[in-house]
Amino acid sequence: MAPRKETIGALGALSIGVGGIVGGGFFATFGLTAAGAGGGTPLAFLLGGILALLTAWSYVGLTLRFPGPGGTVAFISQGFGRGFFAATVNVLLIFSYVAIMAVYASALAGYIVPFLPEALRAAATHVLSSAALILLGLVNFFGTGLMGRLEGTLNTGKLLTLGLFILIGLTSPGLDLGRLAPEAWAPPIAIIASGMIGFLAYEGFELIANASGDVKNPRRALPVAFMGSVLIAIVIYCLAFVVGLGHLPLAELIGAKSFGISAAAASFLGQTGFIIMAISAVLASASAITADYFGAARLPPELQDMKELPSALHRDLKRRGLRSLIIVGILAILAVNVVSIEAMSAATSGGFLIVFAAVNAAAFRLASVTGAHRLVPALGTILCCAALAITVWQLVSTRETADQAGAMAGIVILALGIEAISQWLERRPSPI
Repeated sequence: MAPRKETIGALGALSIGVGGIVGGGFFATFGLTAAGAGGGTPLAFLLGGILALLTAWSYVGLTLRFPGPGGTVAFISQGFGRGFFAATVNVLLIFSYVAIMAVYASALAGYIVPFLPEALRAAATHVLSSAALILLGLVNFFGTGLMGRLEGTLNTGKLLTLGLFILIGLTSPGLDLGRLAPEAWAPPIAIIASGMIGFLAYEGFELIANASGDVKNPRRALPVAFMGSVLIAIVIYCLAFVVGLGHLPLAELIGAKSFGISAAAASFLGQTGFIIMAISAVLASASAITADYFGAARLPPELQDMKELPSALHRDLKRRGLRSLIIVGILAILAVNVVSIEAMSAATSGGFLIVFAAVNAAAFRLASVTGAHRLVPALGTILCCAALAITVWQLVSTRETADQAGAMAGIVILALGIEAISQWLERRPSPI
């Protein structure tokens, strides 16, 4: 077999990370995070970014030592073996992908329904989000080549529109930075919890690990790609919130929660700005759903190969993983129609905080193998766990957010239950 040709340079790997991070998650959580953190929203996203930076550093060491498409699943299995804990975390990763797909689908619908009559919006949200998941599932199955060719255009488009939103917003009259003053901030614990709900907007840098086998000069390119993509996202997100909160009063931003960034753009660009940002949000969400379809649907076969899931979950058709794709799609459609976007966002953030805590812990355990320093992954593990605990405490302390805490607990319990059943099925004696 001919050796794999390394075709991706540092800039290409960086673009994978930026394209994976900056997208549907930010558009989906723009209003949600502002509702919880108030004028402290840029700080909330900065805290989430710091946590993402620490985790990205752990990914650098692990990816250099274990390159290839395995990514997160491989790192957790290398760090903890193929026991119940690693298997449960990997199953949780599947459900986190499903939940974030539902968040993206809900965000996609949320940026379309303002153009419809108000009486139709509630029903249209369910129809549009479900239709998006079905259509993009079909695209993923039949047209991945087309989506791959469109990905570069979509990434350029969303970065360009966000860049213009920030540049024009910072230079337009009416920018009131007083709305970002400390007296406009929510309490510290609410800022931290809101930042962790918005943490899902940083999910995506792990895509670099999946492409690491094709990266040229990985010891130089991978640190640039992982750390650079998160740093770029931090700058974009924080500046975008300065513009959004500086131009649109918090009460109005909360009122337009499901299409917050479009409402902010309309405050200084008029209806044209609203339309441009809505189109960008829809395209970014569609792109993110497609990427996560691919990520989620490939995991069950990998886990079954590792004896962590029963084979019945992924009998493939022509090696396309049809059954996995269908199961993932059905779960996402159920979630988007049954669970609120706030609860889905909480479940997603909780799931990824646990997964990233496990990755940091794996990097700590494997430091003697990877040659990395133990301090950063140790700090990443502690902060991921602390952030999760603070977020849960904040959510359960308020009646209005109790369902979000329930969603966080539910996704973990579901992963534990699925893996327990899977292992029971594997241990069950075969009929004679």
